[in-house]
Amino acid sequence: MSNSRLKANLFNLDKGYYLSKNDPLFWNKLFQRQTDNPEAMFHVGMAAEREAKDYLEKYYTTRVDKYLNLYRKTIARSCNLVKSSFQKGFIHARLDFLRIEREMHLTELRIAELNRPTSYSKKQIILIFISAVILSILGAYVFLPHTESLTMNEHNHAYMLPYEVIEGIPPELTIISDNQLVINIPEKDSTKEKIVNALIERLKMEYEMSPLTATQVIAVDDKDREIGRAIWEGKGENIQVYISTIKTETALDNKEVQLWETTTVIRSALYQFVKKNGYLPKDLSGLNQAYPNNYLTEFPQEPYKMKNTVTTSPTRDGGWLFSYMEFSADMDLVSMVKKALKPNLSYDKDIPFMPLRILIDKANNNLFVLSENRIIRNYPVALGKDNSTPEGKLFISKKVVNPDKNVPKDRNVYGTRAMELANMNYAIHGTNTPSTIGQNISQGCVRMNNSEMEELYAMIPLNTEVEIFYNLSDIIPIESDGYVPPRNLYSNSGNLREEDPFTDYHWAD
Repeated sequence: MSNSRLKANLFNLDKGYYLSKNDPLFWNKLFQRQTDNPEAMFHVGMAAEREAKDYLEKYYTTRVDKYLNLYRKTIARSCNLVKSSFQKGFIHARLDFLRIEREMHLTELRIAELNRPTSYSKKQIILIFISAVILSILGAYVFLPHTESLTMNEHNHAYMLPYEVIEGIPPELTIISDNQLVINIPEKDSTKEKIVNALIERLKMEYEMSPLTATQVIAVDDKDREIGRAIWEGKGENIQVYISTIKTETALDNKEVQLWETTTVIRSALYQFVKKNGYLPKDLSGLNQAYPNNYLTEFPQEPYKMKNTVTTSPTRDGGWLFSYMEFSADMDLVSMVKKALKPNLSYDKDIPFMPLRILIDKANNNLFVLSENRIIRNYPVALGKDNSTPEGKLFISKKVVNPDKNVPKDRNVYGTRAMELANMNYAIHGTNTPSTIGQNISQGCVRMNNSEMEELYAMIPLNTEVEIFYNLSDIIPIESDGYVPPRNLYSNSGNLREEDPFTDYHWAD
């Protein structure tokens, strides 16, 4: 087996420890070491389902209660693992969770039928009648509409009907012309999750009133633009929820998008600091330190007042508002960062946050900067010849201004900025040969035009995740909404404190 194929068959955990993907126990071993890995969680859950079915088969054959108890314990574990996998972002787990949940219900009905006595005494009949009345009352309570909203994290079906969320406009063949209802969703509530919740909740109410009638609910925004549609074609069909391709995450204008972007940049730096150190800095100057602890050169300017100053009092006159708080390992880091760091503006809308990450597409020589699956930047890059740019998950381990500063500019192959990867042989850096951008010509490093590298450097903090794929379009869906990024919110001036004059770098350019 060639070295490249051997490497492709190995999963790098950390500290030089690898797992073979051909190992039949690969997913179990990975889950033991990475208990929050959603894909490993899913596969272990599916294996538990197979184990549970073996116990169930033994119970049907022997009628020994021990096997029934083992089945119930194992299938509950399977269901919980697959559900948790979906909640942590492994989308493929959703339908399997619904299927397992439904099969558990049907299995319990079958077991009850198998264990039902062939004849009943008068006393048993009375008890059965009383139980049926109680269950009917409980069932009515469960299925009557309630005031609490249906959240995507806790419920994935209405009346045991799974739903599927689809980005785009429904095909004409699925549109129901007879029974249409329209709901209005205010701009402040027009996130994807809230649109889905509102559509499912209204469809649930219509189902309660007319459970045999095909129904569709249309959501419109304050400008009467369609932003979502839920369709149920009746009988046992799944519900289909379409979210309009009009980007309605918060119906943002361009300046609001810029505020979201710059807030995401400064929050990402705080996120990576806390993730690395295990505590919040007392003040945000901890993010602007000298090399090698230089998370950000400068804070970005928010786009309304064009300020980047930091305050701890909500004066609302621009810049950033930082609230120090104690951090513990059991806290959700993303939520804590959102609370700790906000724009110091008269702006009361929620600003969503997921930390920045970099994805590199080798097949198309592109570098993407994303928050979750939303593109913030897209740069052309030069990559390694003969497939020498490594694939897999890495992170930014160093940020250097003017790498190899003592080398004359015309001979400095690393340009004006560099960000070393966790594999210290490789870096994302500028170039002295801009004509090579877009080609596979380096020894494995990622080359960029100097001006674009300077912008990337100003946005990306230390420890940011970098993932390199052979063909990104085949693996991860990413969203582009035609957003024109700002060019005046980040400082591209070099900070001498971020230079490393004592090191001669030898990355695989």
